[in-house]
Amino acid sequence: MNKGRYINFARKKKFKGRSGHYINGGDEVPDEADASDGWQRKAKPKQRVNTFKFSVKQEDAEIERLQQLYEDVSFQAASVTTFTEFPLSKKTLTGLQEAGYVKPTIIQRDSILSGLRGEDVLAAAKTGSGKTLAFLVPILERLYVHRWTRMDGLGALIITPTRELALQIFETMAQVGKHHDFTTGLIIGGQNLKFERSRLHNLNIMIGTPGRLLQHMDENPLFDATNLKVVVLDEADRCLDMGFATTMNAIIENLPPVRQTLLFSATQTKSVCDLVRVKLTNPRYIAPHEHEQTATPVKLQQSYVVVALSDKLTMLWSFLRTHPKQKIIVFFATCKQVKYFYQIFKKLRPANLLLPLYGGMNQEKRNQIYAEFCGKKSNVCLLATDVASRGLDFPKVNWVVQMDCPEDVAQYIHRAGRTARLNTSGENLLVLLPHEEQAMLQSLEGNKIPIKQIKIDERQLFSPLVKIQSLLAQSPELKECAKRAFVAYIKSVALMKNRKVFQLEKLNLDGYAQSLGLNVTPRVRFLTRAAPGRKPTAAGAAQSTQTNKSMKVVLEDDDSANDQSEEEELLRVKRVDHGHESLLSDDDDDRDLNRSETSIRLPNSKKRVSKAKMVKKSLVISKRTVFDEQGVAIDGDGTEAPLPQRYDINEARLKLQQQDAADKERYKQLKKAKKVAQKEKERKKKLDVVMDEEGDDFGNESDTSVNLDWLPDPDKIYGKQKQSDESASDDETALSEASEQHSSVPPAKKKRMILNRTQDLSLNEAEKLAMNLLK
Repeated sequence: MNKGRYINFARKKKFKGRSGHYINGGDEVPDEADASDGWQRKAKPKQRVNTFKFSVKQEDAEIERLQQLYEDVSFQAASVTTFTEFPLSKKTLTGLQEAGYVKPTIIQRDSILSGLRGEDVLAAAKTGSGKTLAFLVPILERLYVHRWTRMDGLGALIITPTRELALQIFETMAQVGKHHDFTTGLIIGGQNLKFERSRLHNLNIMIGTPGRLLQHMDENPLFDATNLKVVVLDEADRCLDMGFATTMNAIIENLPPVRQTLLFSATQTKSVCDLVRVKLTNPRYIAPHEHEQTATPVKLQQSYVVVALSDKLTMLWSFLRTHPKQKIIVFFATCKQVKYFYQIFKKLRPANLLLPLYGGMNQEKRNQIYAEFCGKKSNVCLLATDVASRGLDFPKVNWVVQMDCPEDVAQYIHRAGRTARLNTSGENLLVLLPHEEQAMLQSLEGNKIPIKQIKIDERQLFSPLVKIQSLLAQSPELKECAKRAFVAYIKSVALMKNRKVFQLEKLNLDGYAQSLGLNVTPRVRFLTRAAPGRKPTAAGAAQSTQTNKSMKVVLEDDDSANDQSEEEELLRVKRVDHGHESLLSDDDDDRDLNRSETSIRLPNSKKRVSKAKMVKKSLVISKRTVFDEQGVAIDGDGTEAPLPQRYDINEARLKLQQQDAADKERYKQLKKAKKVAQKEKERKKKLDVVMDEEGDDFGNESDTSVNLDWLPDPDKIYGKQKQSDESASDDETALSEASEQHSSVPPAKKKRMILNRTQDLSLNEAEKLAMNLLK
C-alpha cells in the first residue's frame, strides 16, 4: 500500500489525538501500515486521558462569563459547599475533581473568591486546613482570565521558606493545573543552576525559595518580572522575619508595584512594618479560626512530660521501643543533634526505620528521604530539625515528639501541626526540662493551647548508655559527632531570646555529656564560668544577681577554622527581637541587633597575665591606699603610714657617674682587644698569601728558565760514556755537599739555589736529578 514511500509514524501518532473538544482515550489501534507489514500488536490498555480544546470564541465566552460572576456582589462565599459552585473555569474544575478535591475547607471558601476578584489577602488558619489550594486556584484563574500564554513571561510568583514546601506546592500545582497551558517551574537551592537559568524566561508560574530566587534576579539577564500579576508568600511570618529580611527586601524591590499580593500562614504576622514592606493595598484579613477556643486542631491531643537533661536520650530510646508500629516525627534544635542521634540509634537497631532530615544534607538526598517518609504508613521515625516544621503535609503521622523546647509558641504550633491534618487525629508530646516547665506552660496557655502533663512509667525505661559508651570507644568518628552535638545544643540554648524558659546556668552539662556517651565533658569555647565574688560589668548591671552565678558568653578570636564554620551555622539569629548582639556576619542576612541584658563581652586585645607571674615581677596587686584630708597616707587601723625613705638625687647622680666611668673603661678594653684580634687575623692571612705566591714562582721559573739550546750533541755524549759517568759522580758529590752545606737554609731559598745549579747540567744529569727529587 505504501511501497516506496517513507511514513513518519512518530509524527503521525503525535498529531493523531488533537482533534475533538473532549477525547476519551481507549485501547490503542494498530495503524494500517503496521498491519500491511504483517506485524501483530497486542492491544495495550491505556488510561483515560481528558484533553481540552476550545475554540477562541468559546474561551472568550467563558472568560466573559467568569468576569461577570466575579463582579456579582450578591454571590456569597459562605453558601458554597463544593468547588463547582465557585466561578471557576472547566479546566480548573476538572483538575480539582481528578485530584480528589470536592468540598472546600473554611479557609479555601473564604479566600478563593477574594483572590479571584484581585484583592490582596492576609490569611491565617490552623495547620492542615488546606491553605495551599487557597492560593493556587486564584493564580490559575487570574492567569486564565488574562489570556496568559507562554510568550507573556512570568505571571505568578510563589515564595516559600523551605525547599520541601516548595516541592510540595509544585506537585499540587501539577495535579490541579495540568489541563492549563501554563508552564510551572521549581526554583530551589541544590539544583542545577545552569539548567534553571536557560529555561527561566519560559516560565509562567515560578515556585522558589528566597535565596535561589534572588540569585537569579541578580545574575540571570533573562529574569523578567515586569508583567507579574500575583505574588504569594506562603508561611509569610517566616519569610518576613529577620532570617530572610535582607533577601526579601531585595526581592520585593525588583517586583512591579502594581500587583496582587497573597499572604498565608498558620501564625500570621500583623506587624504594620511587615505589611508595608510587601506593599499591601487594602488587604482583606481572613482568620476563620481566630475566635475559636483553641489555636490548634481539635483532634490533636497535646501533652508534655518533664525530663532531666541527662535522661532525654533514655526517654527517646524507650519511646521508640514502646511504639514500634507508629509513624513518628522527632524534632531537635540543631542539625548536629539529628546527625548524632540518627547514627547512634541506627547502630542500636531499633524496630522503627530511622530517617534523618536537616538543612546540611544534599538536596537529592533530602528529596529522597521526604518522599520515602511520605510513602511509609507505619513503622518509621523521622529525625528532623525545624526545616520540616512548616507547611509540609506528611500523611497519617501518629506522633510528633518535640525533644527540645521550641523557641516560641509559633514554632510549637508549626511543629505540632505535622500531625492531625485535615480532620484526622494525632498526638503531640513536648519534652521539657524542670526549669522550662513553668514559663513555657504560661506562654502556651496565653495563646489558647490546651496541654496536659503525663507521667513516665519507669518500668518501661531502658537505658542504652553502656552500649553507647562502647560504640563511642570503638569509633572515634562517632565520638567526635557526639561532641559536636553537645556543643551545638549548648549554643542553641545560649542564643534563645526567651530567658525565662532557656536558662543556660541551670543546665547539667556533665550529666548531659555522660548521657551522650562521653566520659569527659567537651570544652565549649564561648563559655567561661564567672569568677566567685566578681563584680558585675556595666553591660550586665541590671542582672547582677544572675551573672554572679551564671555562665558568660565569650567569643574567642583564636578558634580553629572548623569551629568557626560550625558557629556560622549555629550562631545564626532567626528572629528580629532576639536579645543578643550580631555575633557573626552572614551574606544572606546581615543584621544589627540591640545589646542583650546578659553579659556578652569581647576578648581583650592584650594577653592576660596570671597573678603568679605578676608577683614574680614584683608588682603589687590590688594595693589600697587611703589618704586623709591633708593628703597623708593612713593605714587600715587609722594610724599614719610610715613615710617612705627619701630619694637623694645627688647620691644617685654620683653613682651614675661612677658607673658611667666603669662602663667607658670596660668599653675601651673591649675595643682594644678587638683591634688586636683583627690585626693578628690580617697578619696570618698575609703570610698565607706570600707562601702561595712563592710556590707559584717556583713553578713559573721551572717552566720558563729551562733552555735546551745549550745541550751538547748526543753522539758526542754517548761516545764518551766514561767521561760522563765520572762527571755525573762528581756532580752528585757536589750536590750532596751543597745540600749539607745549605741544610739550614729555608726551603724557598734552597729551591732557588738548586735551580741555579741545574742550569749547567747535561741532559742525563737533569734526568737523574729529577728522578732523585721524585723519590
